[in-house]
Amino acid sequence: MIRGESFVYPFLRCYNISMDNEESRTCPVNIRCSESTASWLALFIGLIATVSIRLVNFVLDINVIWAKALWYIGVGGFFLYFLYKFTQNRRLQRELSRLDLVRKLSCGEKLGDVDAATLRGILCQLNSKDNVINYFVIFASSAVVLVIGIIQDLILR
Repeated sequence: MIRGESFVYPFLRCYNISMDNEESRTCPVNIRCSESTASWLALFIGLIATVSIRLVNFVLDINVIWAKALWYIGVGGFFLYFLYKFTQNRRLQRELSRLDLVRKLSCGEKLGDVDAATLRGILCQLNSKDNVINYFVIFASSAVVLVIGIIQDLILR
């Protein structure tokens, strides 16, 4: 690929950029991964769903209608988020199967350009920022809600 040329893998935009450091002797191209707009939208929906579900128990004591609305937003958001993730994973699994990459790697076969591009897409997915952000928000919000719930149930009541 030409320097600066971009190619799109199902959910990530990857860019080839020249490397001006020591690695350029062994690898002429460096891939910079960038999440697609759809991926960021799915992350946003997932984060809204996470926060909504975490707030349900607190709002339930204040207003049942708002608690139900938060529950529907949360569950609906999770549905959309996981539908997106499932679709992307299925697309990736079909591509891996179509290219027979597991067998090629296991047998030590030389990989073609399409094989290499697919593996770059997988590596970009594993290193994506949106997954790290999502896991952090889920972990942090769960911890905060757990502490607040314990305080409410064991100390304040």
